[in-house]
Amino acid sequence: MSLARRITSVMLSGLVAATAVSCTAKSVGDALPVLSIGGDFALTDHNKEHFELSTLRGKVVLVFFGYSMCPDFCPITLSKLSTVSNRLGDDRSQIKTLYISVDPERDTPEVLKEDLKSFKLDALGLTGTKAEIDTVVALFGASYEIVPTPTSVAKYTVSHSTSLYVLDKQGRVRLELPYEATVEEILKGIRAVLGEGS
Repeated sequence: MSLARRITSVMLSGLVAATAVSCTAKSVGDALPVLSIGGDFALTDHNKEHFELSTLRGKVVLVFFGYSMCPDFCPITLSKLSTVSNRLGDDRSQIKTLYISVDPERDTPEVLKEDLKSFKLDALGLTGTKAEIDTVVALFGASYEIVPTPTSVAKYTVSHSTSLYVLDKQGRVRLELPYEATVEEILKGIRAVLGEGS
């Protein structure tokens, strides 16, 4: 871990932990509700290409918000999702992960692409202008806050919500899983959405 990450880790932990605890866990039942959050959006992917969520119709989509300098929550989530992808076997071809940066100032497409190289996951890193990011954050009822750390190398860190959203093949949010969800719980949720064939 770089010095910047170690420094921001200490300062971020308390802030983000409170946010994570506040995430609403939705149980995985037989009939999944359609949650009243989400919606189509457009951003720029890590290949510098224009991206629209609607192009992923027919796939189950996993969405979470984070940033490349995140010292803990984001790499842990990406690691869990890599394990989930491996456990899905042939079904992994029906899944796409979207990693949306809440730090567009530092997370250029190149930075996100490099960050994702560390994980065996079919994922797109997405970024955009602050206004574009804020629009998507609001759509999902997520949140983030830039926290100045003037004495640190990084100069600021980002406190952000840590939910994982599971969208069905029609782009509707069917589950909001907390950061604490285990690999097994995420697998169960994805399979429930896949099983609906929606």
